[in-house]
Amino acid sequence: MPRTQILIVTARPEALLGLTPLLREGVAVSLRPGLSLRQTMIQDLGFCPECVEERVQTVFLDGSPVDDIDADSASPGCTLALAGALPGVAGIAMRRGSPVGVFREGITHDTGHAEAAQSAPSEPLAVTLKLFNSVALECLTSVLEQGVELRAGRLAELLKADPEALAGASFRLDGQGIDHAGLVAALSGQEGTLRLTAEPLAAEAPHPDLITLADIAEAAGAAIMEVRRTGFTVQYKDDTSPLTRADLASNETILRGLAERFPGVPVLSEEGADIPVETRRLWKRLFIVDPLDGTKEFVKELGEFCVCIALAKDGFPALGAVHVPAWGKTYVGGLGLGAFRRENGDDKSGAWQAIAVRQPDETALTVLASRSHPSPETEAFLADKRVAERITAGSALKFCLVAEGKADLYPRLSVGMREWDTAAGQAVLEGAGGSVVSLADGHPGERLAVNKPDLLSGTFLASATPTR
Repeated sequence: MPRTQILIVTARPEALLGLTPLLREGVAVSLRPGLSLRQTMIQDLGFCPECVEERVQTVFLDGSPVDDIDADSASPGCTLALAGALPGVAGIAMRRGSPVGVFREGITHDTGHAEAAQSAPSEPLAVTLKLFNSVALECLTSVLEQGVELRAGRLAELLKADPEALAGASFRLDGQGIDHAGLVAALSGQEGTLRLTAEPLAAEAPHPDLITLADIAEAAGAAIMEVRRTGFTVQYKDDTSPLTRADLASNETILRGLAERFPGVPVLSEEGADIPVETRRLWKRLFIVDPLDGTKEFVKELGEFCVCIALAKDGFPALGAVHVPAWGKTYVGGLGLGAFRRENGDDKSGAWQAIAVRQPDETALTVLASRSHPSPETEAFLADKRVAERITAGSALKFCLVAEGKADLYPRLSVGMREWDTAAGQAVLEGAGGSVVSLADGHPGERLAVNKPDLLSGTFLASATPTR
């Protein structure tokens, strides 16, 4: 019998998503006997309880649906398949606890698996595991950390077909370091078994300039919340957009902070945008600032307003910070620098956590829409896409939701947004592995530029797809 090789992969969590096809096809895992399926998912596969409850909506044992994951168990040699919501009437019928019982006649899982598990010896159970759609995207890393087994040659085939899979990862095969090309050569054509374990890279700290921008944005957020506490009146600009004391207090705090920490770098702010094009054209570096993005949400006493600060270089956002004062959350990022989030509050540590986009499931997309600016053009753009969920949100928070893997697309087909509305969110999303590109006639174009003559963002698409 061919020996089992041991492969340890060290990579960023988003890079490990390149192994998703293997989890769809099925890998071998070792499970403890006598556990319910819920216990198996949490204790043996590393799923968080919330994921089991909210994401794992469809469970199959040997092709038959399971209703009660607390009563049933895996048995030796079985195939356990886990998925999120499956589309269509048949998908609804297959879900755990589905009320459409008529579709389940004759295919409901036989709980004999549970009886077999109770009478089985205490040796580990060899089980084939398959993960699909949102479960694969969100739980793959946890499963790989526990370890899986597959045919060695199959991994080589995947890496040959997709050279970008596991990009940036490091490998140890049977205890020896090996590069991507060497790994493919070593595994190609092998029928033997490979035990693969993943070690996600520990989050690195944000770039010092990102931390500085976060500190300034949070100070501006504190000024906004003080105005909110003491009360305010609303004025209207020439373009009918609202203006409050909070906008002005935040702007003053940001300008003071940037002048102290980045002396000499010019600032383009929503509250000070009347700068001649001839002057701006000479700026290779500049800050683009929206001191209160989502003033309409602020006036309505919603929590989705933000402070946005971006540093642009050579016509594109390079660094960005988006602070959500009412939620105590701050997002930072930049292309090539990663993206991070910290939460400050009574029960939050304030430590930075790395965030990253998720790999979109094209059959079940989550799409973000503007709370204040819905448009028929957006509906037309989405008409041929398989949208499973829509989330309505205000301000630059939409970019951040894509950046932290909670949504896949944010199309903006109505005009009127300015560069200070988008620059910081674009930097965060690009740092997280996503992109913001222009849309022309509904087709994605080039990376969204800044410091243009008219300062209009135009129509664009923010997505979890990487910047090319």
